[in-house]
Amino acid sequence: MQHMTKILPPPTKPSRVSVPVTAEVLAIVERLAKAANMSTGRTIAEWLSDTLEAMELMASTMERARAAPKIVTAELHAMMLGMADQTKELADKYAKFKGPMTGEPDSGGGKRSATPLAGSTAAIPPSCNTGGKVPKMEKTRARGVKSGFPLPPAKVQAHADTNGVTPRAKK
Repeated sequence: MQHMTKILPPPTKPSRVSVPVTAEVLAIVERLAKAANMSTGRTIAEWLSDTLEAMELMASTMERARAAPKIVTAELHAMMLGMADQTKELADKYAKFKGPMTGEPDSGGGKRSATPLAGSTAAIPPSCNTGGKVPKMEKTRARGVKSGFPLPPAKVQAHADTNGVTPRAKK
């Protein structure tokens, strides 16, 4: 199958084009523009630039489909079957895993995820030791001992590696 065989001309001064869109499309583009702090036109232009390879593939596929629809249909069908096979392989591979994805199959005492269990109210430490702020825990009523944070920097990652459970001090 052909892919990006045409060499594109060097970039030139952008052309202005009037593009009719529905109110729904415009609303979504305006939301994206506002979130990116850009104009609506620039947002559309960048979106189109980012999807240029996909448009080139679609244009060449449609051109070939006009000339030989049965061949292109067969190619697309074969491509979809290949994608379905790859998806099945991935599903089979990940079916071995139990619980949160950690990169290793469930082996009883394997790695634990850094995310807290559902319903847990434990504070989540930053994902790295870059000095992220973590809220201080209030003193417990029994014995007035602080529980949890702030931990010394070396223990923050250890805390994250223990699934949100504060590491216990050695006796």
